[in-house]
Formats: sequence, structure tokens, C-alpha cells
Amino acid sequence: MNRTVDYDIIVIGGGHAGAEAAWAAANSGARIAMITMDPTKIGAMSCNPAIGGLAKGQMVREIDALGGLMGLAADATGIQFRMLNSSKGPAVRGPRCQSDKYRYASQVQNFLASRTNLDIIAGIVEEFVVTSGRCVAVKIHRADESAHSSATLRAHAFILTTGTFMRALMHTGTQKTKGGRVGESSAVAISETLRQLGFELGRLKTGTPPRLAAESINFDGLELQPGDDPPVPFSNLTELKNFPVTQQRPCHITYTNSTIHEIIRTNIHRAPMYNGQIETAGPRYCPSIEDKVVRFADRSSHHVFLEPESLDTNEIYCNGISTSLPADVQDNIVRHLPGCENAKILRYGYAVEYDMVWPHQIDTTCMTKRIEGLFLAGQINGTSGYEEAAGQGLIAGINAVNFARGQPLVRLRRNQAYIGVMLDDLVTKTPQEPYRMFTSRAEFRLLLRADNADERLTPLGRQWGVVENPRWAAFTQRQAAKEALRSYINHHHIDSQPMGIWLRRTQVTIDQVRAALGSAPLPPLARNRQVIGTVLADAQYAGYIDRQQRELDHLGAQEGTGIPSDFNFDAVTGLRREASMVLAKFRPATLGQAGRLAGVNPTDLMLVSVALAKE
Repeated sequence: MNRTVDYDIIVIGGGHAGAEAAWAAANSGARIAMITMDPTKIGAMSCNPAIGGLAKGQMVREIDALGGLMGLAADATGIQFRMLNSSKGPAVRGPRCQSDKYRYASQVQNFLASRTNLDIIAGIVEEFVVTSGRCVAVKIHRADESAHSSATLRAHAFILTTGTFMRALMHTGTQKTKGGRVGESSAVAISETLRQLGFELGRLKTGTPPRLAAESINFDGLELQPGDDPPVPFSNLTELKNFPVTQQRPCHITYTNSTIHEIIRTNIHRAPMYNGQIETAGPRYCPSIEDKVVRFADRSSHHVFLEPESLDTNEIYCNGISTSLPADVQDNIVRHLPGCENAKILRYGYAVEYDMVWPHQIDTTCMTKRIEGLFLAGQINGTSGYEEAAGQGLIAGINAVNFARGQPLVRLRRNQAYIGVMLDDLVTKTPQEPYRMFTSRAEFRLLLRADNADERLTPLGRQWGVVENPRWAAFTQRQAAKEALRSYINHHHIDSQPMGIWLRRTQVTIDQVRAALGSAPLPPLARNRQVIGTVLADAQYAGYIDRQQRELDHLGAQEGTGIPSDFNFDAVTGLRREASMVLAKFRPATLGQAGRLAGVNPTDLMLVSVALAKE
């Protein structure tokens, strides 16, 4: 039976990109369908059951500031919270939490189920229907309790978030299994459909480590890694008096050693990455243990973090030994880890190869340049990580609704958010490996701190229709508290010195500021650690922020000068052939993006600027 159903937006995939896309679109009031192979896997944490980290934590805060669900889900299910780089400046600190992976997925599913305008459909997309360059429908094979049939779903916009499932193949030694995650199948038809529509596809690889049974590990003598006390939540909507929500658990640290490294070197010919079985690139900044041993031959050991995956199971994640070596080699490696001599492997590590779409074929709105109304988000764009996927999903969800309603699409600039940095990087660079966010990628990182994400983005989210009344009320209260605190500081002294000058000392801490406030007549929220932290960071970075703002003013003209999507670069007099080819391939949306393309120099940019002025 073939049925036709109409929606405003259709989201394909239920991972972290798909969840945020569906959430943002549903919160805008649109009628949404999410199509996923297995609805019970929505929000699943396929690899490390952790949210945040360096730069990634800033992105989670940004997602939260824009009304997303990742921060709320992490706060509700985190079993350990830590602020990374806490001894360094606020600009490079990254909140991170170890989540209960089962509770996290359940929490995401509960959030989505609360939206009555969102239908979740078990099925596989087999074909896109494109008319006059615009995606108008998808044909799916539906597989749920009530039906095993084909259906055509029409919509005004579509968001494709396939994760690692497009033509996915898992490797453990010479054993190969079709699928993007253990126990789940591969999405084959979408790859061919995208090729037929003219998209250039690539292939990337990621991996995961073995999981161990907690009761089989001897934790005595291992280095303990506790969480922060008190912990800091991701979301501004999380009530501190009820936080943390779940029981907190420590992690433990063990190490590889020369014996393990020799085992790996002896068996390197059995590793798919080294025997030619896998030819695609993996994440350079999150390498497998076999990569570490080969690339860092002078190192005698590497950290391995033993991290609990759930309060309700015995699974321990071995962070640091991602591998696709054969099972017998993995057994041998684990047995030589201190504390793991008798450890039982519950699930062996494996590598996954999957298809992706080269991201020069989208723009920073996440809509494809080739097909109107088709948006891509997550690992399909060549990224790695839950947070990167969620950030793209959020922007895709907002823009899909805008496109469906005939409203202008929105973009985040590099100086506004790490999400903006990521999307700009994707459309101006060709990834040679899965893209991962780092603080070093953001030239304006002093402006893009975790503590000020709401100041940067919540007003935008309100304008874009994704920040609801409770979040807006909480934001305005925090802003009022900050202004009251700043006003007090500007009118008082400490140690015969203006407080504003005293705050600029790098050694001044939040606790010292709280003590200095004494019984000052301030609203209670003005004494909140996060509120004080933001005011303190602004004061300590004031000179640097002024300098970055001057740089932004200088770059503003280029960033604000748009380039029409059909602009003929070949017609620009004097433009070098190499530059013309690069510009035609990447189709930058602004002169600023054009200037960040490899192969385009300042003279090329000037010539394009002159040609644009003549149009």
C-alpha cells in the first residue's frame, strides 16, 4: 500500500543532529515527521557516553542558549560533571559531563514525545522526489507495528541526518559487518539517491573502544578521577537546588605500557587501517590505539580513562584505546592494562566506514546548494562528535522552518558562536578527516566563552522563534542581575581602589568577589557563581575584547558583502584561473568566506569585490 502524507518539515535520522533539528522545528510550531530506522535508538550515544569537553562544551552551552535540548538532557542524566581547563582562563574552559547513556537517550525521547506536532515514524528513506530543483517529497519503506508498506511523505523542507549509517560497514580485524552501530543495519539506498541527484560523496571512518564489565576490574590502586563539587550545569534552565539530578560516579585512570605497544606492533598487519582493508581517513585528533603506537613511537604509555556508561549496567567505556584490531588482540591488550588483568570484554571495539557528502555543497544555513529545501546536518557533512552534530541540527531545524514559511534563512558568524565557526569551516575547507571542534579554530574565542553563550545567542533565538517564554524569563532575570552587579562594581571601591580596576587582576577569583560584596543590596541572583563568573571574565578580558572588536569592525565590510549564488566568476576580469575554479566549486556566500578559501588571495578578492560593485 502506498500512502501520501503532508508535513511542514521531515527530519530523516534520530541521532543528535536529527533530535535537535526536530526539536527546533517543532518548537517553531511546524508539523514535523521524524523518520528513523529504530525509534528506540533516538538520542543513542554510539560512542563515548559523554557530553561537552574543550570547545564542545561551549557548543552545548550555545545549543542551550538557542533553545536546544542537549544541555537539558545532559543535566538530567549526568553521572559526573567536570570543568576542563579550570586552572586556565575562562575562554578555554570547557564543561563536560559523563552521562548515563540509557537515561540520556530516554530523556531525549521524552522531550520529543512532549511535542504533539511531531510524528515519529519507523522506516527507511529510499528516494527523494525533486521537482524543478526543489525537494518536495520522500519515498519511504515504513516498518512499524501497524504497517510494513511504502509511503510518500510530502513536505516543504527536508533535513537529512544519517550519522554513520550511509552504506556503513563495521570492521573488527578481518571481520566485516554491514551497519553503522552494533545490532543496527546500514542505510544503502540514500547514497545512490544522492549520487543520482548530482552530489559528490566521500567516505570517512570512525571507531570505538572495547567495553568492560565493571565487576571484573580491580579499581584498587588506580588513579581516581572525581567530578567537580559543586558541579556546574550546562543549561540555564536547570535549577541548582535540585542539581545534580542523578547519583554521581568517579572515573578511573589506567595506562598502556611497552608490553601493550609491542603486542600492537606485532599485530599491526592485522589492523584494518594498516592492511589495506580500510582506505578512508579517521579522526586525527581522536586516533585509535594502533595509530597512537605507530605515530608516537617514542611514547612508552598513553592514558586510558575507565568511564562508567550507566548507573544501571556494569559497562565501562575504555576511553583511549579505540581500536579495530581482532578480538584476540583486544583481549591481550586489555589483560595488560593495570587493574584489568582479569577484565571481561563485554563488547569489542570496532571501526565504522560510512558515506558522507562533501560539505562545500551546503552553505552555512545547512541547505544544499544543489537542491532547494534539502538540508544536511551532522556526520553526513564530515563532522565528528555529538556536539558538532547537534549544533548543525539546530541550525538546520531553524532554517528548514524559515524556508518552509518563505522567511530569510539565518546564519551564525564566526564571532557569534562556535557553531558559526564550525559551519564556516565546513563550507570553506575540504575535510581530510572527520571535523572536530577545538578552541584553536576560533580566532575570536575570547568572545565565545561558555559562560556568556546566553548573552550572545538567546536574544537571537528569541528573534528566531525557538526560545520559549520560560527560557526568555530566566535570561532576562540573569541579565538584570549582571547589570545590578556591574553597577555596584562601578560605584564602589575595595582596598582604596575602584572595584572595576581590582576585578581586572587575573588572580581575583569568584569566591573573592563574593566575599567583597558582603551584604551589598543586590538581587540574590547577582551572587550566583555563574553570574559573577561572567562579570569577572568580562573585566579580566576587557582589553583583549576591545582589540578583537576592532578587528571585527575592520572585517565587517567583507563579512557583510554577499555574493549571489549564480555569480559568474569566470567573467571577472583578471581573476586567476585557480581562484575562479575554487570560487565556482565552493560558491561562498560572502566576500569574507571567499577570502578564507585556499587558493584565493587578496588580489583575487579585490577583483571579485570590484565586479560585485558593478552589478
